[in-house]
Amino acid sequence: MLLHTDNLPSGYQVKASMDYLLFDDEKLFIVASDDELVLIKKSPSPYENRQDEPGLLLYQTEFPRVAASWLINTIENRLWKSATEGGEPSGKNSVTEVVAGEELTVRRVMAVGDDRSKGFVFINASRDNVKFREDFQEIQVSDRLLKEGGLLDVLRQL
Repeated sequence: MLLHTDNLPSGYQVKASMDYLLFDDEKLFIVASDDELVLIKKSPSPYENRQDEPGLLLYQTEFPRVAASWLINTIENRLWKSATEGGEPSGKNSVTEVVAGEELTVRRVMAVGDDRSKGFVFINASRDNVKFREDFQEIQVSDRLLKEGGLLDVLRQL
């Protein structure tokens, strides 16, 4: 089910809202319940009659809430570090593990967003896409969004 940040189901809260920093005029909302972590990207809609919310398109990626600490550890200690610093071996650019019964992947990428900056793709292969006919959910995040944008800090608070 596609969540609307201004009318969330009982038990869900918006934990943070920030500029997405990958594309102009897009916002990222971090929503959580006791069991779930949901990243919702909102962007201006180019369509007049196909809006998820008036004037906006929504994209949603869901994880078990306990995945927040796994995401942080995978990024900071495995993919941002070199092999000599204790990170993944040279040439390995992704980590896939089962977290709380769901198959999650963090993949390092060299070009995300309009500015083609370094970042990551977060993938949940255990949940179908809520908008498209895909058997996974994913979202791109830049290093800048994680550090300067505050996404890592928000994940730490969960």
